[in-house]
Amino acid sequence: MNARRLLALASACLLSAPLQAQLRVVTYNTLDKPASETDLDDLGLIMAAISQTPRNGITKRPDIVALQEQTTFSLIDSTAVRVADTLNGLFGVESYEAKVLGFGVDRLAVVYDSATVAVGASSGVGTGGPRPVQRSSFTLPKYPESGPLYLYNAHFKAGSASADRLTRSGEATALRSNLAGVGPDVNAIALGDLNIGASSEAAFANLTASGTPSLIDPIALGSWPNSAAAIHMTQSTRTSFLADEGATGGMDDRFDMQLVTQTLLDGEGLSYLGPTSAGSGATEHSYYAFGNDGVSWNTRINNTLLGRSQSAEVINALHDLSDHLPVVADYQLPAVLEVLAGSLPATLTQGEVFELEVVVRNAADVLAAIGADELDYTLSVTGDLTGSFSGSVPALADGDTLGVGLETSTLGQKGGVLTVSTDSQGAANALFELPIAFEVVAPMLLGDFNFDGHVDAADYAVWRDGLAGGGYDQQDYLDWRGNYGNSAATTSSTAPEPSAWMLIAAAAGSLFASGRSASGFFRGPASFGPGSPQLPTGGAPSGRVRRSTGLQ
Repeated sequence: MNARRLLALASACLLSAPLQAQLRVVTYNTLDKPASETDLDDLGLIMAAISQTPRNGITKRPDIVALQEQTTFSLIDSTAVRVADTLNGLFGVESYEAKVLGFGVDRLAVVYDSATVAVGASSGVGTGGPRPVQRSSFTLPKYPESGPLYLYNAHFKAGSASADRLTRSGEATALRSNLAGVGPDVNAIALGDLNIGASSEAAFANLTASGTPSLIDPIALGSWPNSAAAIHMTQSTRTSFLADEGATGGMDDRFDMQLVTQTLLDGEGLSYLGPTSAGSGATEHSYYAFGNDGVSWNTRINNTLLGRSQSAEVINALHDLSDHLPVVADYQLPAVLEVLAGSLPATLTQGEVFELEVVVRNAADVLAAIGADELDYTLSVTGDLTGSFSGSVPALADGDTLGVGLETSTLGQKGGVLTVSTDSQGAANALFELPIAFEVVAPMLLGDFNFDGHVDAADYAVWRDGLAGGGYDQQDYLDWRGNYGNSAATTSSTAPEPSAWMLIAAAAGSLFASGRSASGFFRGPASFGPGSPQLPTGGAPSGRVRRSTGLQ
């Protein structure tokens, strides 16, 4: 591939494939390739197209690629390593890594994006066939509460003879037996080149037999192979032999597939994205044979360019690189609990109604809402907090805005714990706890500007000094006058008028001594008392409270 074409592909992939989203899993028998520069070019075209082809409106790069028919060239070089290097180059990262089972030709391998999944043990499982199954466990680093995903990468015995079918039947039974040993509720995918010739074959029946756990065809295809199921065939991409000695015969076999345990079809936590998954909002199956548009039944994959979802370059690359097609499927991620709480004042007035605003969000980092499980949550409180809520929030939504009440009927120090939890399967940050403390104080006495519990001449001085800075106004004076002589503990319904001498003392040295206008209210004499010009009256509004923010 020339440098300009490679740069264009890499640029497009960088734009279309962020790190986080739902999980994309690919299985591909690459016929012991890539082994040449031409192979690398073809592989780059195919992987770029897989990342840019939308399913359910989602485009993203692969997270796990299970590979069959791989070759090791040295301790540090293999076809799988070259696949990883190709993906790193396409997406401008260094996070793709490879694990190869064994050494030589016709090996099994997994390539995975370490930015989105972490690999645990990866080892061979003997099945009585010519090749062991590669079992690998993966975890999601951003979801520590989510259990592992097991991948059974298989390349069963090829051939249509009765002995071949019998061998495949035994391999399927051995795989199921190993899977049963992992546990009944395991998340697992059995995938690869299974070489199963028909849905009626014993090997397929053994894989999908009832049991716990069982394996299920996520697209529920029914009977195959036949022309009605042509779009799901994966082999052979060719009708004539090439130098790589790949199989011929045209697109009439479903050798390559992904089967999933029932827990990956329950729509909870990590789950298959498709209509067969319970409660899924997916409008189409994310599972598909890449490049097969149903127009190549029993012939080569590049038989026509009419009715194709991919470019001629990609279709020809699929023909030339391998005799198999990749099979792609997407899996939703678990939910992520995020709680945002508003600000809370240190003190509240006795009897004051106050609600703490709490927003509960599903913060799963996905490209579309269906890429993550819904967040089912419960909010509860203890102590002096009130309110309880429950709900369900999809990913990418604004979240639920809730109001948690605070008990203010009695004075003193108050507190409690706000708890938000989720039982959504495998959710991250599943428990949120917020201790809350506040104090309930007596209602503010109007006119008590120095907050000593009494309305007196000292408060007038505070009001006077605050006029110039705009901290107080005419109504504050009326509040002071109306409550003069009262205290917080003994507020009476009728407040005595300030005596003339007190008014005169309070006015000494005030703004009014020079006759200057204060806030445009009036221009007054040097002293005043009963009968002197007064500020316009109108009475203090009932229940008016001025908070002491910014006042010194």
